[in-house]
Amino acid sequence: MSSDPNKKVKVLFTCLDWRLHPQVEEFFTKDGVACDMCITAGSVKDLIDPLTREFFLKQIDISKRLHNCQAVILTMHMDCGAYGGSKAYDGLDAEIAGCTDELKKTKAIVEERFPGLPVETYIIDLEHAQNGWNIAPEAVEI
Repeated sequence: MSSDPNKKVKVLFTCLDWRLHPQVEEFFTKDGVACDMCITAGSVKDLIDPLTREFFLKQIDISKRLHNCQAVILTMHMDCGAYGGSKAYDGLDAEIAGCTDELKKTKAIVEERFPGLPVETYIIDLEHAQNGWNIAPEAVEI
C-alpha cells in the first residue's frame, strides 16, 4: 500500500461541472479526510450504466488497495446537464426524487460489490454567489 495507513481516505464521485470545484473537494476533505476523486459528467451516471460500470467499480477497488479507502461518497447536484438540467424535471420535488433514485441505485451497486464498505450519499444544491457559486451538500439517507 502506497498510502499512509493512518490517513482516512474516501473515494468521492462528483460531477465535472466547474461550478462545483474546488468547493466540493474542500467540503469533503475537512477534518483530515483525503479523497480519491472520480470526476465525470453526471457523477454516478456511468457507474449505473452496465456498459461502463466496471470501470468505475475498478476505481474503488484501486483506492481500497492503494490508499486503504474506508468509504465511498456518491454525489449528485441540482441542475446537472448530464441529466438534462433542472428543466428535465417537473419541479424541485421531482428533481430531488430523481437524484435520490439515482443515488439509491448507485449505492446498491457499490454495496453489492464491496460489502461492508460504508457509502455516503449527497445531493448538492448550487447557489449563485457574487464571486462564483456556493455549494450546499445535503446528506441523503437511503
